[in-house]
Amino acid sequence: MVERFRLKVDDLTYEVEIDGDKVMVNGQPFYIQINGDTVLVDGRPHKVELKENIALVDGITYRFELVGEAAKPKEAPPPEKAPEGEGVIKAIMPGKIIAVKVKEGDRVNKGDVVCILEAMKMENEIQAPKPGVIKEVRISPGDDVEMNQVLVVIE
Repeated sequence: MVERFRLKVDDLTYEVEIDGDKVMVNGQPFYIQINGDTVLVDGRPHKVELKENIALVDGITYRFELVGEAAKPKEAPPPEKAPEGEGVIKAIMPGKIIAVKVKEGDRVNKGDVVCILEAMKMENEIQAPKPGVIKEVRISPGDDVEMNQVLVVIE
């Protein structure tokens, strides 16, 4: 999914389009990879720290803000009554589900991989916290998930 927005950095406004690891800034393409607090831009490493509307890039401070439609907060869906307990497997961070290894009715052991969550270009194996039977699978490959979203429920 391509994301488009306007970003104001100090007193300059940029048109930004993100498509995977390709970022277009005012029509200029850049390829990025993120590894912790290091961002590779066209293969060159930059140390980046973000705090609210301030970015510290290679020791230089920049003030930034989203402009226009992107600046408006997205309307949150109504909160669902999420199950709780040891058998509830939740997303450990926001990301994309790239594989679901179980289906409802499957028997799992503690430590079995139930799904794979991709976040920040890394694959995270999400494991069963206890043995049991899969009661609910609330995700599919390709789904974007939020932190603490319920993924799978084990009885």
